Amino acid sequence: MKNSITFGGITVAPGEKVSQYVTVKGTDYKFPITIINGKEDGKTLLATAGIHGCEYPGIQAAIELSKEIDPAEVCGAVILMHCINISGFEERQIYVVPDDPERKNLNRLFPGSADGTLADKICDFISTEFVPRSDFHVDIHSGDMVEDLEACVICCAPKLSENNAYANEIAKCLSFKWRMNSGGRTECYNSSSIDRNIPSMLFERGGRGACPREEVDADKDDLYTVMKFMKILPGEVKPNPEQKFFKRHEWTEAGATGLCYMYAKAGDDIKEGQKIAEIKDMFGNLLEVINAKFDGHVVISTSTLAMKKGDDLITYGEIE
Repeated sequence: MKNSITFGGITVAPGEKVSQYVTVKGTDYKFPITIINGKEDGKTLLATAGIHGCEYPGIQAAIELSKEIDPAEVCGAVILMHCINISGFEERQIYVVPDDPERKNLNRLFPGSADGTLADKICDFISTEFVPRSDFHVDIHSGDMVEDLEACVICCAPKLSENNAYANEIAKCLSFKWRMNSGGRTECYNSSSIDRNIPSMLFERGGRGACPREEVDADKDDLYTVMKFMKILPGEVKPNPEQKFFKRHEWTEAGATGLCYMYAKAGDDIKEGQKIAEIKDMFGNLLEVINAKFDGHVVISTSTLAMKKGDDLITYGEIE
C-alpha cells in the first residue's frame, strides 16, 4: 500500500493534493506550493517556477496544473512550486530577491547555504528538502522583463552523462523548436544534477514580463509530456521531428555597465565576426563591442537600453 509523503514539513496522504505556503527552514519566508501524492507508486517530478519573480508563464502554468491534475490519475508524486521568489513577484523586481539583505539572484546561488542570507537559505531549502527525493526536476523560466527569446529547452550540464542523456530523451519529446545542453553550474536545475545527482532541464519560454495564453498552455503541455514520459500520468509521447539541437552555444554576459545597443535579436541568424551588440557609457563613448564567435541562431537577447556588467546579453547556438 502506498504511503504518505512529506516534503518541507507538509505531509500528503495517498490520493490527496495539498496546496499551501511552505516556510523556508530557519526563516519566516514562505512561498506557495502544491504537492500531489498519487494513489499508486511511481516516480516524483519536481517543477519549480518563479526563481525569478517576473517570469510569468511558468508561474501561471504551475498554478493551473495544481488545479487540473487529479491525484487519482497519478502514479508517484508531483511537486509544483508556484513562485519561489514571491517577494520578487510582488515587488516586480527582475532577477533578485528583494527581501534578501543583499538582494541576491537565486539562480546564481545553488546549492545554497543554511548559514547564508535569506536567498542562500531558500536555495539550500530546495536543494536539501525537495531535490534529493525527486526523480526529475524541471525549472521553468522566461525572459523576465528584460529579454526577448525564442522558446528553448536546456538539458542539465553533461558533467554527469547519464543525467544529461535522460534529460535529452525527455526534451526530444517536447514542443520546443530549440534544444541545447547547459554549460552552467549554480543554476537551480544544474545544481540538482551536479550536486544531488537528479537529472533536470530548464524551460525558457516567454519574455518582456508578458504572460500570453499560448505560452502558459505550451508550458503546461510540455509538463504534461514530462509526466507522461515518466509514467506519472497515463498517455504516450513521441519525439518532436521539428526540434533542432545546438551542438554548441554561446551565453554572453555584458562586460561593462552602460547603454546596450543590440544589432541582433532573438530569431536572427548570425555570422561569425558579425557585430551583435555594443555597450556605451552615458556620454556615448564606446565601452565594449560584442562580435559573434561562430555562425549561429539567436534564441535570447536583451530588450533593454540599460545593461549591468555580468548580466545576460545574448544567447545563440550552432545548429547540429
